[in-house]
Amino acid sequence: MKLGLFFGAGAEMSYGLPSGGTFAIDLFRQDSTLYKEKLRSELDNVNITSPYAANWLPDGYRTKPIYAFGKNEFGSLIESSIQYKRDKIIEHLNKFDDLCINVLKAFNIQEDRIADLFLEQSGYELGSVLYTQKIKLNPILSNNVTLFESKYYSAMLEVIKLGKGVDDLRRYAIAFLQLLVGSHGHDLVKKLNEELFTNTPDDLPIFDDIFGMFKLEFNQVGSEALELLLGQKKTFNTDENADLICLLSAICKKALENIFVDVLDYQKLLDEHFRYLFSPKTEWAKFTKMVVFLETARDYIKNKVPENLNDKEGYYNDLSHLQSDEISLVGTSNYNSIISEVQPDLVNKIVHLNGSVKDFYNPYKNSITQFDDKPDNLKQIHVPFILTQSGLKPLTSVEMSRRYVSLFDAFSDSDAVIVVGFGFNKDDSHINGLFRELVENKNKKLFVVGISNERSIKNSAIENLRIDKNRDNVIGVSVSKDTRQTNDQLWIEYIKGQIEPLTN
Repeated sequence: MKLGLFFGAGAEMSYGLPSGGTFAIDLFRQDSTLYKEKLRSELDNVNITSPYAANWLPDGYRTKPIYAFGKNEFGSLIESSIQYKRDKIIEHLNKFDDLCINVLKAFNIQEDRIADLFLEQSGYELGSVLYTQKIKLNPILSNNVTLFESKYYSAMLEVIKLGKGVDDLRRYAIAFLQLLVGSHGHDLVKKLNEELFTNTPDDLPIFDDIFGMFKLEFNQVGSEALELLLGQKKTFNTDENADLICLLSAICKKALENIFVDVLDYQKLLDEHFRYLFSPKTEWAKFTKMVVFLETARDYIKNKVPENLNDKEGYYNDLSHLQSDEISLVGTSNYNSIISEVQPDLVNKIVHLNGSVKDFYNPYKNSITQFDDKPDNLKQIHVPFILTQSGLKPLTSVEMSRRYVSLFDAFSDSDAVIVVGFGFNKDDSHINGLFRELVENKNKKLFVVGISNERSIKNSAIENLRIDKNRDNVIGVSVSKDTRQTNDQLWIEYIKGQIEPLTN
């Protein structure tokens, strides 16, 4: 039996690594000073008389300022999140009480405590004051708004109205409103732009010239949320002596973060800057911002790998239930080296399709080199090769082409392919095509492991992979989040049992 395996970010949660959303938020909170200094040192190592310095770098590159992403660029995070994840934002806000109750559980705060403090301060029972009749969103935006039916959001508004010292709470209440209006407003603006006229003649192109007249001011839509999420370092007391305003502010802070853990989308920010890695002479500021960001991301990823991996149990440990010759290749969209640390015997069978912390990319030559740590004496700028969904040129390098072809060939020669913790999202289309080809044209069985029910896992994979034929080849495997078991069997043992009859 030969099995191909592929692991996404979800496979590493049991090793203590953050989810994708938490990763994004933490990453944009990092201090960039060290990485600016690092780039300055690398620029000093460039031979100033070389063609590289003369033709590719700008004049005076050794003393030019080095930049990092700031508030202006972070605005595109909100814009991208609202554009592409607005339905999820609306869903969270329409279930605001559930959002708050989950925060209370995380903080180990009893709901009765909030209710008692609210009664003491306002004279009302929690939930007896609702703003659903006092506040109505204009129906031109939406009729499907339940935020003001929320007992917690209503309680926050009541406390703001009655109390003093509520500046922080007020800012959070505004942030949620901005997200609500922005998410619904984006749909309205989109509809207006697409439906300015109900009918136009195809042979009169003047109508094309007035498309997109309406736009949403994203710098206002998410300004408060962005500042609270990335700028403010304030913490709120939640111990037994905390008052109602502190508790509600703490709940709001965590609730806002939880929304963005689920929806924060940094794709647009990277798409707008990645190409400038190739043009430092003309776009120096954007070039340095991207270099600093990639270096920051690499260090963050490396530092998040726990030191006590031997004390952890996860999907990578479960590979010990397979013989080495039963594994064709192990592909991954993750950047760290946890697989090889947990399973050192497989180090030569691991293929990183999105780059890794050991991959460094030279944009001048469109080439990739591996280092455990980047040497100090490189004569050309090399950047960490990660987050490559946004950089198409690196995917055309010889090294990356070999990785994709070798993994595809190995999977094609396997009896089945198993995917764990990978969502087949639209920004992973460069990987999704590989699996679609295996299912539709190579007639391979694709086992997808997840924590949803089997039908949901299967249907989601088929939909995201856009599979039209051989749909029965996609098999969902639902496992317990804690034990990684299904039907009292470890996922890998269960799947082997499903494949063996097919190979005999």
